[in-house]
Amino acid sequence: MPRAGYLVEELITDDFIKYIHNMDCNPMLDPYEVGYEIAEFLACTQHIQFAKTGGLAFISDYQGGLEILSDPQVLTHPLVNKGKDDIFGDGNIERAVSTFEKEHNCNKFCKWSGFKLKIYEKLEIDEAETETD
Repeated sequence: MPRAGYLVEELITDDFIKYIHNMDCNPMLDPYEVGYEIAEFLACTQHIQFAKTGGLAFISDYQGGLEILSDPQVLTHPLVNKGKDDIFGDGNIERAVSTFEKEHNCNKFCKWSGFKLKIYEKLEIDEAETETD
């Protein structure tokens, strides 16, 4: 007898928001946009996951509504797969993990002293050029 498996997601009834893309570790939204504070918090959760896994993994591709997230992606450092097929699929952008410390821009959640996280500040191109002048 054939069997089938189904994955059903809850219906998102409010506006669909892409909070963080799976090729980035910072919010896609601008500070004035609805959902920006949620995106900042999700970026902080990535920072915590990165720290707790010793820099080997975090969850990304955060999207959904204001009350529910859908279809996240596990991102892993290249060392996790050790040259084998990627266990987390084509959406696993390993570069995002290996460059996290350079690309992540800590926000107010990351800087909360209770988390005791290493603080990362991404320099913008203009700022980096100004410092070398």
